[in-house]
Amino acid sequence: MFNYSDGLDEFLNSRRQTVIDKNNERISNIRSLINISPCCQISKFLTIKYIDAFERCLDEIHGNTTSTITLVANLRFLFETCVNTRLLNQEDSYKYKVYYAIYQSQLTKSESLIRYIQVDLTRLDRLELEKAKLQPNTNNPDEIKENFANIEKLYDGIDEEISLFLDALSFNGIGFQRHNIQKYLAQTEARHNEIANEWEEIKKTLMKDKDFNSYFDCKNQLSKVEKELRDSRNWKEKAAAVELSELYSFIYDYTSSLIHSNSYSIITSNQLDSSETTMIIGLSNRLASDILKHLKSFASVPNFKVIKINNENN
Repeated sequence: MFNYSDGLDEFLNSRRQTVIDKNNERISNIRSLINISPCCQISKFLTIKYIDAFERCLDEIHGNTTSTITLVANLRFLFETCVNTRLLNQEDSYKYKVYYAIYQSQLTKSESLIRYIQVDLTRLDRLELEKAKLQPNTNNPDEIKENFANIEKLYDGIDEEISLFLDALSFNGIGFQRHNIQKYLAQTEARHNEIANEWEEIKKTLMKDKDFNSYFDCKNQLSKVEKELRDSRNWKEKAAAVELSELYSFIYDYTSSLIHSNSYSIITSNQLDSSETTMIIGLSNRLASDILKHLKSFASVPNFKVIKINNENN
């Protein structure tokens, strides 16, 4: 990475701050004018959600962090957001695919969580059987002491097993811990069903939407909506579609080498050097500019300048 002299570094920081200020003004304008935009509600929803998400990334990147994971993960997220916002402008139907993916990812996540909850409940059942075998069945003090010591070893072993919901097991005991997990399972299943029902209603609404039907041929069948909306392209293919192949190759090679546990990442410091941090900050600001320009176009945000007036009582 490049290293700059003090004078040039100060100049570049000034230029970067100008970009940051422009981006902040763009964000303010979009937020202020989105409601008078003629675009559809889905477009408005996606625009604001994308801004919310990438603002959180920029806050972490600009927050004086030098953590490798924090910086490279946020950089990768910003790049993928850049790809998505370009696609939103390039492919009019893409907004529906992104909207579907929001629900699909929530349902997939909750289904995965429900499956894993069952794993820990099964682990509790196994522990209960093992513990029952060790319950004292004698009046001999030494045997009782040994049995309780073996039960304690069972709990100690669970403390070191890979699990999600068994941290408080030794304090709560098997019965109460099972009760807590089953309660959380019921809440997760209820939330999953709520999202699934909401998506079913949205599908019905989409089927009546002229704009949606101009892009997708569902043959008036709800069962075909998801098949039509499913985007099978990977990030490499999406990046190529918006002419970002070279940047994709760099960012994915660079971030993967640092995020994944491979031969390079295990010898890399958990803090980037100043030149790499500078590179990520600069690239992030440029990606943010690109994202905001495309979001403004996608959402048909009016090209007005927003002036905020503070009313102060003298």
